[in-house]
Amino acid sequence: MNRWNFITRNNIQFLSLQEWLKEGVNAVFTTRQGGVSDGVYNSLNMGLHVEDRKDLVLENRRRLLAAFDAQLDNAVCCQQVHGNIVTRVEQSDRGRGARQLEEAIPNSDAMITNNPGVYLLSFYADCVPVYFYDPVNRAIGIAHCGWKGTMGRIALHVLAAMQKEYGTYAHEVQIFIGPGIGPCCFQIQPDLALKVNAEFPSLHDIITYNDNKSSNWNLQATNRQLLLEVGVQASHISTCELCTACRTDIFYSHRRENGKTGRMGALIGLEY
Repeated sequence: MNRWNFITRNNIQFLSLQEWLKEGVNAVFTTRQGGVSDGVYNSLNMGLHVEDRKDLVLENRRRLLAAFDAQLDNAVCCQQVHGNIVTRVEQSDRGRGARQLEEAIPNSDAMITNNPGVYLLSFYADCVPVYFYDPVNRAIGIAHCGWKGTMGRIALHVLAAMQKEYGTYAHEVQIFIGPGIGPCCFQIQPDLALKVNAEFPSLHDIITYNDNKSSNWNLQATNRQLLLEVGVQASHISTCELCTACRTDIFYSHRRENGKTGRMGALIGLEY
């Protein structure tokens, strides 16, 4: 049974987990629906770094935050350079990257906070978002897990940072692995498949080999198994296995749409 479901608020459609919402953890992954962008960015494009009109993107972001009675300046964004650096976010960081791309937290692909009213916001068009919620110490995090970030074990870096900063324990943390390009569509070349297997020798069934010598990589399963290995409970991990490349009726896909597309937003924040 899926723990996630589609929700619509103020005409904004997104994925979320009702059990987190009930605990005052607003964790969402947007779809294409409910915004004002047009053309290839139709309609809820969240990315300022694509060639969409800035005023339309800001209106889309404003609408998303308003669905949770928050302001755009409550949001904090990072640059997302496909690395594994984690940044602790404080109240003083509110608004960074929310309106200006160049003001986003530099050289970071993950953020953590325990400050209510601060909304961590990152952007996706095939990469996998991994959400973290520590119900004991009331802390949250978000990781941008593309293939490079996955190779760099960014999800484990987030967990380690939360343990250091907030006292989070792996066996207590709850995880939501959101939509991304699925193993059905994420085809990789043989040299990368060799690197994946060398990097993760203890993981199983993350690579599927094809007759044409290419391979398909399951990023969601890779991140899930990495988290399990460090003590996260299987019952605490929820995964949305919808493929962004298959479902361009719902999501943007950089690969399927040849790079000319918008971005979904992964948003997480603690209510006051």
